[in-house]
Amino acid sequence: MNRKKILVLPFILLNSVVIIAALFKGLQISLGYYPLIGLKEITLANFQQVLTDPFFQKSLVYSCYLALTATFLSLLLGTAVAFLLLKVKSSWLHKIISLPISLPHIIVGLMMLQLISQSGIISRILFQLGLIQEIGQFPLFVHDSKGVGIILVFLYKEIPYVAVSILAILQQIQLGYIEVARNLGASNTRIFFTIVLPMIQKTLATLFIILFCFTFASFEVPYLLGSPSNQTVALTAYDLFTQADLTTRPLAFALNLIISGFCLAVTLLILTISNFLPGGRKTT
Repeated sequence: MNRKKILVLPFILLNSVVIIAALFKGLQISLGYYPLIGLKEITLANFQQVLTDPFFQKSLVYSCYLALTATFLSLLLGTAVAFLLLKVKSSWLHKIISLPISLPHIIVGLMMLQLISQSGIISRILFQLGLIQEIGQFPLFVHDSKGVGIILVFLYKEIPYVAVSILAILQQIQLGYIEVARNLGASNTRIFFTIVLPMIQKTLATLFIILFCFTFASFEVPYLLGSPSNQTVALTAYDLFTQADLTTRPLAFALNLIISGFCLAVTLLILTISNFLPGGRKTT
């Protein structure tokens, strides 16, 4: 074992102990063992109650809708921006596009709240220009049932992240392959699907996992911009955990473990699919 691995070993061990202890405690409480309130019997009733609850099922569907919409749009638009950055050699453009990556999600959420709410900056400008007669005529993008404001926040943050990640791969592609394909008469579409896409496919799969899991389990953005009628699973877990009645705590822990298990299942599914797509291990 070299010196670098020895130096990083204490950090890995410390974090492993903390994570394993937290998971064990969460599993213990979710299984009904919570002596603080007199619960000492191991049971799967909390998981069953959460999974069969219509409100949780609605929250799960809504969270999947937000996560899938934001993830697919981010990957599509981010890849397009990466190709733009590859062609346009402008350091200022690179810096401007990379700027949102450094901003916390909660800051972007507050910015979006001030910008696109019915009493926000855009609404006031349109009112002053006479394009709308009253503030209420401005479309509802914040606290709406479709989560438009939430999706816009994630797109603002995730498109640059995807663009920068994909750009790093595109800059390493051997341009000779593309030139040979062009000389053989291949169209740009065929070149993309047969040469470029297989090379960036595994990166896209990794980005999908990162973005989906983060968006699915996100709390602060739906909390700021979400609709009271549609809650994400993270907000549902938060509500259960902050109840004055401590008997809801095991339900909150069970829900958190279900969220983790769902993200793990999605991760394994995407990695499996990625292996069988062009550029994956099963096809190389």
